[in-house]
Amino acid sequence: MKAADAGSFSVLVSTSAGSVLSTIASLDLGASRLVNLSVRSGAGTGDRTLIAGFVVGPGQPLPLLVRGIGPALTGFGVTGALADPVLTLTTGAGAAVAANDDWGSAANATQISAAAARSGAFALTANARDAALLTPLATGPYTAQITGKAAATGIALMEAYDTAEAADTARLVNLSARSQVGTGGDILIAGFVVAGNVTKRVLIRGVGPALAQFGV
Repeated sequence: MKAADAGSFSVLVSTSAGSVLSTIASLDLGASRLVNLSVRSGAGTGDRTLIAGFVVGPGQPLPLLVRGIGPALTGFGVTGALADPVLTLTTGAGAAVAANDDWGSAANATQISAAAARSGAFALTANARDAALLTPLATGPYTAQITGKAAATGIALMEAYDTAEAADTARLVNLSARSQVGTGGDILIAGFVVAGNVTKRVLIRGVGPALAQFGV
């Protein structure tokens, strides 16, 4: 069964002796989903590139808001924030999807701002050097990379927001991040938001040694 099957139902039983209508019963199919994924870590270039991956599940294309935050972090007391992040989005196969440097210069900046407000994301000033993309994504894996402009390094935040309103739209089903990890400002912090009316089981892993088999 799926969420669209929920509702109120009754049963009509008929025989040669007549018919009997049952009392109304309600079928409530609870659901929950990931609506926001975020990763905060050091970012820069080369090995310091902040790489975040996510998977879009089956369904209609998901309108996803992806942001690469640097300067705006200073408003939350973060020191050493990346001054000018560059955000690049690719498919799992490495094909370019979209890229952005300063979000306010994007052709759809108005739509990005509206999507952020609708999703509960904190606002960015129009002239900020933070990066953001709003694009529909079909089912499959994707990678978002945050690098520092002019080879700069610093703390950055990658965010992905599910901005879909239709019930048959695809959903986020996986988040992964790869970055250099340490202590203090080099701690890798991942956050996510679960929406819905039932408990959602999630698998969380912190992988280090196993990366060697992939040439890391």
